[in-house]
Amino acid sequence: MGKKAPLLSRNTKKRFKPLSVLQFQDRFATEEDCVRFLFEKRWPEGWICPKCGNNRCYPIKERGLYECAACSYQASVTAGTILHKTHTSLRKWFLAVYFMTLDKRGISSVVLEKQLGISQKTAWLLLQKLRKAMGEREAQYKLEGLVELDECFFLSPREGGSRRRQKTKTRVLAGLSLTKEGKPLHIKFKVLPCNDRPHLEQAVESMVAPGATVVTNGLRSYLSLGGKGFLHERVLAGEAKASEKGPWLEVIVSNDKALIGGTYHGLDRMNGKHLQAYLDEYAYRFNRRSRPDLIFGRCITALVSCPVWTYRDIVGR
Repeated sequence: MGKKAPLLSRNTKKRFKPLSVLQFQDRFATEEDCVRFLFEKRWPEGWICPKCGNNRCYPIKERGLYECAACSYQASVTAGTILHKTHTSLRKWFLAVYFMTLDKRGISSVVLEKQLGISQKTAWLLLQKLRKAMGEREAQYKLEGLVELDECFFLSPREGGSRRRQKTKTRVLAGLSLTKEGKPLHIKFKVLPCNDRPHLEQAVESMVAPGATVVTNGLRSYLSLGGKGFLHERVLAGEAKASEKGPWLEVIVSNDKALIGGTYHGLDRMNGKHLQAYLDEYAYRFNRRSRPDLIFGRCITALVSCPVWTYRDIVGR
């Protein structure tokens, strides 16, 4: 049996290399370097007043602000974004983004704490905000073409019980778009309260673009998808997969479970409360795997495009 052709040739992978650690440190050696980069990503066509929309401003360098020439409104490059009123330096934020996007396995708050010299709570907050920005960015796109759908379970130990015996199951709907050759393109995940028809329909409509061909198992809750603007193909137990697409979805879900179980130790303390954020992080990196040289800049764009998201919003207090 011959080897499957890689998604990218070796020459292409070499050409699209991300910055090395030394190159990254030289590129963002000061806070001013980070501010300039944030400015370019937030206002690529030039400064725009968040209040009146005017495109002329006066920089107030000693305070790190920009004053609108029309309405005198003052704003920083981080105002109104997920970085709003952050007490962490931009250099540390940039390093957190770099470490999080560099490795497909991600980085835990315990490791980031040591790398940046900050508290574990601050490291966790930074990573959660990054995941929020990634999730907001992923929500802007939908799967198109041929899409495989399947439900899977993510497990975490229950509080006060044996880790081996007592497990809570979190049901997740996974969707994977494929090329005409059956190779994976983009992945999406959605945490489900249950797998009844209303929840599944809502999840599919949020993940998949109308007109796409969706391939599902024989679960009866999927039967209404044909009337929701999708071309629906059912694959019953024992039948071959449609067009012999291969077990890509199972492989990707297994890799995601291994990542959560390894890097984040199975979300033991959270019992799946923040599972959607970790799934969004994995999907964000996977969907941009073909251009590792651009993923850092795209993640910075996601940060300055995401609205304010505080610690209280994250923990629900």
